[in-house]
Amino acid sequence: MADSIISASNITFNYPAGVAALKGVSLEVMPGERVALLGPNGSGKSTLILLIAGLLMPNSGEIRVFGEKTASKTFQKLRSRIGIVFQDPDDQLFTPSVIEDIEYGPKNLQLPDEDTKARSAHVLEKMSITHLKDRPPHRLSFGEKKKVSLATALVLKPELLILDEPTANLDLVSRRGLIASLNELSKTGTTIIVSTHDAEAIPELADRIIVISHGLKLDEGKTNEVLQDKDLLEKSGLEPPAIINLFTELRNQGLIKKVPLTLEEGKEELVKLLKNNP
Repeated sequence: MADSIISASNITFNYPAGVAALKGVSLEVMPGERVALLGPNGSGKSTLILLIAGLLMPNSGEIRVFGEKTASKTFQKLRSRIGIVFQDPDDQLFTPSVIEDIEYGPKNLQLPDEDTKARSAHVLEKMSITHLKDRPPHRLSFGEKKKVSLATALVLKPELLILDEPTANLDLVSRRGLIASLNELSKTGTTIIVSTHDAEAIPELADRIIVISHGLKLDEGKTNEVLQDKDLLEKSGLEPPAIINLFTELRNQGLIKKVPLTLEEGKEELVKLLKNNP
């Protein structure tokens, strides 16, 4: 069995004011997985991803990424293998133009100019933002900024991509584009960690869910199992996706056997139901 990419053991973290953000969280993430850290706002999940990225240090416990302790001096050498996208894109866009933001990471790694230009052109095209390359980031819409902030991470070709609330405040078109980009990246073998309270988006973003609430890991499991566990979600202050609520009721009435997770799967189940009950 492959070694885990992320291993966290009994992590605690307190902010200076004495607020306990994490209270003994342990988890493992394997290479190529798509994992969602699901929890309400203030649950500690955003703190957890900052710890995984090595941007914060735990008060106790240990985190290893690519086998290296995040607290070690040598961990800095692994940063080029990790991409992180913050919830607020303004936290990571700081240069006068989009292209300068995208090229900043490769240049900081001292990649050859030719490689930097090629990578930047590719990611601009992939994210459909080539037309924005000379624009000042602060003049962009929120959805455009989200795409650019993701591009600044993708240009590094990370083996591990960490995203905090990636679908928050996105319009439908931007949301679909983001999900498609992440799923395409996953097919290349990139490990993806998503921190979110958006249960509706998870079926298209993650194969496994770790539920975080009040600084504790309540449970974890396959996406279809966790999202159908209404008691667990309610205990965490969350609601199952609307499609799961609807089709669970249809299943309880004996009309269907399988509860779909996505809209596409839901359409297929409805077609079957209508054909069998003309």
